[in-house]
Amino acid sequence: MTNLVGIVLLIAGIAALIYGYMESQSARDQTARLVLGRFTQKTLTLLIGGAVALVLGLVLLL
Repeated sequence: MTNLVGIVLLIAGIAALIYGYMESQSARDQTARLVLGRFTQKTLTLLIGGAVALVLGLVLLL
């Protein structure tokens, strides 16, 4: 059961990281980065959440 949860977290983390990267390359996010000097909240949530899910998935698989 733990392996299944680890695999799901690993896949979800990779998907969130990919989607977060694609969001960071969007015109809206680049404009926000130019004006505000940082990523939007949605992009940060996707990147940080994806990284956390990826690490937890790897830990559960070991």
